[in-house]
Amino acid sequence: MATNKKTHKTLIIGLAVAMIFVLVGVFALSYSMETLDRQAEQLGVEEHPVYEPPFPDYAIPGIDSVWGALAIGVAGTLLLFGVGLAAAKVLRMRKGQKA
Repeated sequence: MATNKKTHKTLIIGLAVAMIFVLVGVFALSYSMETLDRQAEQLGVEEHPVYEPPFPDYAIPGIDSVWGALAIGVAGTLLLFGVGLAAAKVLRMRKGQKA
C-alpha cells in the first residue's frame, strides 16, 4: 500500500514540475529570440520555405496572447501526461502486474 501512495506522490510531483516548466517557458523564455533568427536578420537573409508548414514559426492563428500560449502549454502537458500514464498502465497490464 505504501508503494501506491509513493507512486501517486511521484506522479503529482512530476506533473507539478512539468507545469512549472510550462510557466517558465511561456512567461520567461517565449520572448527570447532564437540565435539563428537573430543571425539571419543581421545578415539580411530571407526565408524561402520548401513547403508551407501548418503552424509557421510555431504560431497558431488567433492565439497571440501569453494567456493563450499558457492554455495551450497546460493542455498539451496534460494530454501528454495522460497518454504516458495510459501507456504505462497498458504495459504494466501486459506484464501481468496489477494496474
